[in-house]
Amino acid sequence: MSESIDYEALFDAAPTPYLVLSPDLVVVGMNRAREEVTGRRREDVIGKGLFEAFPDPPGDETATGVQNLRASLERVLATRRPDTMPIQQYDLPDPATGEWVERWWSPVNVPILDDDGEVVWLVHRVTEVTEWMQLRKRRQQATDPTLDESDSDLYARAQELHAAWMQASSDVEHFRVAMQTQRVIGQAVGLLMAKLGVDAEGAFALLAKESQYSNTKLRDVAAQHVARHGG
Repeated sequence: MSESIDYEALFDAAPTPYLVLSPDLVVVGMNRAREEVTGRRREDVIGKGLFEAFPDPPGDETATGVQNLRASLERVLATRRPDTMPIQQYDLPDPATGEWVERWWSPVNVPILDDDGEVVWLVHRVTEVTEWMQLRKRRQQATDPTLDESDSDLYARAQELHAAWMQASSDVEHFRVAMQTQRVIGQAVGLLMAKLGVDAEGAFALLAKESQYSNTKLRDVAAQHVARHGG
């Protein structure tokens, strides 16, 4: 039996921090993991420009977070391909004190394309690596050459980071497919509403029933309707 998937709940429950941006870099979506890692509530962020919501520290002329992230997002818009950034310092204010705190991230930016290949959304995914980078800096500053235990811990954390990176890359691909599926189903629902004079719930119920009876995935049933009637 086919069941509809609540993609909004799926996005919100993802353990990896995500932002969804419009092509003009306005925040239109933010999941719970992003709230937790930044200490920012989505109601305070959604609808704002990305760099208004997450600026560089005031007065810090050495900060490169905004500059580097903007350049990456502009590359994604220009090439319509994902862009993996180097590990990046992007400090954030402490929610309790308001003081800026050193934070390090491993970011990936991914375009979501429409059927014509145009960018309709940007997905900004980060993995926090602050602890790993601080450990690395302490190791570099240490004068004791016998740091076997520290070296071992650093390697273990590097392995953990690699595993997290691979999982996050998979999450991004799954999210991209989910967004495409949701768009196709939405098109099919709209076509059935116009053709049969039913509401959205009724149109979706018809798609779900056809999917169940034909033992075909809901997305494929929707795509068939779009192919037959979309022109």
